[in-house]
Amino acid sequence: MAILLPRKPTLICMAVLGPICVVDGIVKKDTKEILAMLAVFIYAIVTLAMDSKKKKKLIDRNNREHSNSLNPKR
Repeated sequence: MAILLPRKPTLICMAVLGPICVVDGIVKKDTKEILAMLAVFIYAIVTLAMDSKKKKKLIDRNNREHSNSLNPKR
């Protein structure tokens, strides 16, 4: 699945399926599955948060570049 989808939808799928698989691992009492899915879930959430932070920085930088205080007349 991760190979066929673009980056953001894949991360969203990982963030949704992570807790579901953790609960499944708890029901099965499978420690490896619980730990693996917790790692996947944490990775997906952190990556999504960092991507949105990076996007905000790019938007702010573009706004600063286009609002030139030396030449306010356009």
